[in-house]
Amino acid sequence: MCGSPNTAAGSCARALILVGGYSTRLRPLTLSTPETLVEFANKPILLHQLKALVDAGCRQVILAVSYRAEQMEQELKVEADKLGVELIFSHETEPLGTAGPLALAKPLLSASSEPFFVLNSDVICDFKQLMQFHRNHGKEGVWRCGDQSGRAFQIWRRALR
Repeated sequence: MCGSPNTAAGSCARALILVGGYSTRLRPLTLSTPETLVEFANKPILLHQLKALVDAGCRQVILAVSYRAEQMEQELKVEADKLGVELIFSHETEPLGTAGPLALAKPLLSASSEPFFVLNSDVICDFKQLMQFHRNHGKEGVWRCGDQSGRAFQIWRRALR
């Protein structure tokens, strides 16, 4: 989570989700489908994430895409419209690693001073609670770390430079 904590309580207008990987961890399920479109509880994993972000007040989600980007765009646009969230696809033409997509999306993220979430494609948490923590502690950045059970074991606050 990044940005000034001094905006309206409970709102986070934007999120960046890193979805450009080659989806090797779920093979063979991902040989023809990106990991984010593999179904969990009768819908793609990414739709669970988008719903949680919308519930936390996100109105715009930037997807940092690479592998099977066209398939994601095709399958997600209709669902995003149903959720009332704007999807923006930030395309990597060559692998940029984990931080590269952030640099690529910087113009989109810096267009506003509102806080924004940055997360991997397999992260679902209580985004409202994370935003409230961010607001209560007045820092520019918050990292949430968890153990394998999914419980948060540490949240770091840090002023970004």
